[in-house]
Amino acid sequence: MLTWFVFFIYLLIVLSLLWGRLRFFKVNSGTPRLAALAYDLAVAVQMILTAYYFYNVTDVTKLALGICLLLYLFSLMLFWWAIFTAKSLDFAFSNHVGSIVTTGPFGLFRHPFYVSYMLAWTGSTLLFNSLFLWITLIYLIAFYTLSARKEERLILKSTQAPQYQHYQQQVGMFLPRIKKWKL
Repeated sequence: MLTWFVFFIYLLIVLSLLWGRLRFFKVNSGTPRLAALAYDLAVAVQMILTAYYFYNVTDVTKLALGICLLLYLFSLMLFWWAIFTAKSLDFAFSNHVGSIVTTGPFGLFRHPFYVSYMLAWTGSTLLFNSLFLWITLIYLIAFYTLSARKEERLILKSTQAPQYQHYQQQVGMFLPRIKKWKL
């Protein structure tokens, strides 16, 4: 029963990510087609293999399922929180600088969408421990890191550079910054 609940949450993540890719994120003409295709292929491998393993693998522990469930739930919550906070964003590798969002989940991570995706893919990879899931997870983390750095370089060349530099000092890229205690 727990397995099917975790799978249901996984399906909600997949549907959310597909909705975001098709309806929320603007794909800019500056996006290299090869980069977008490689990304979509890696995500598809993650999605399809995870669904396959949920259906065919029966020897996962309740502890592993519980950890995966927590990662999935946090991923889903973070994704939708970022959606409602941001309103719309350009797709990775865009050459357009939009407005800088620093509230909501963007106050915890500079790239909450990427964090959300990494949590979901990590949950699946840890749960099923498949070589192909590990390969795509590593590729996707590299992709998100390169995308985030490119996006930030672009912002730092714009008129919003001073505001963004201050934001970078306050908020971590993929991990929240622990602020020093003031005595």
